[in-house]
Amino acid sequence: MDQLDLFALQFSHLPAERELARRFDAFNRRYFNGTLPPTTVRWSSRMRIAGTCDSQHRLIALSVMYHMHFPEDIDDTLKHEMIHLKYHSHGTIFRREAERVGATLHCKEYPGLHPHARFVYICPNCRTLFHRTKRERLYCGQCARDRLDPRFMLVLRRPTSRRRVVMAIAAKRPAQTRPRRQPRQTK
Repeated sequence: MDQLDLFALQFSHLPAERELARRFDAFNRRYFNGTLPPTTVRWSSRMRIAGTCDSQHRLIALSVMYHMHFPEDIDDTLKHEMIHLKYHSHGTIFRREAERVGATLHCKEYPGLHPHARFVYICPNCRTLFHRTKRERLYCGQCARDRLDPRFMLVLRRPTSRRRVVMAIAAKRPAQTRPRRQPRQTK
C-alpha cells in the first residue's frame, strides 16, 4: 500500500489531497480570480495548529490533528492559508481579505494544541487565553490591531512550572523514615 492509501484508510473522513487541490483551484477562481500561483496542498500529521503556508515554495500544509477535531474548518483554513500566499502577516489588508472570503483569523483551541506551554496569558480586554512556552511581552492580536497599545498587553494568568508539579507529587508521598544526616561538626 502506498502512502496515500494508508492516509485514506486512517483518516477517511478527511478529504484526500486531490480533493484539497480541487478546492484550492475552485477558491482561487472564486475569490482571487485565478491570480494565485499553482500551489501544493497537503496534509501534515506533525502540525498542531490549523495550517501553514510557505509562499516561497508554494506549499500549504493542513494539520491532520487539528482537522480531526474540527473537520468543518477545512475550507476555512485553506482560504486563510491562500491569503497568506499574498500577505504574510495578519495585518489590516490580510484581515480585510479574510473578511471578504469568509475566513477566520485564528484557529480554535483544543486539547493537545499547546502540550509544552508553560505560561498562560490572558487579554485584559477580550479575555482570550494565549498559551506560550516562554515568558514574553505580548499584545492581543485581536484587540491591539497593529498597534502596541499598552491597554491590550497580555497579563500572565498562570505559570505552570515543572518544579510545582514535582513539589505537588512530593507532598503526596509519605514521610521518609530514614533520619536526616547531621551536619559535620568542625574541630
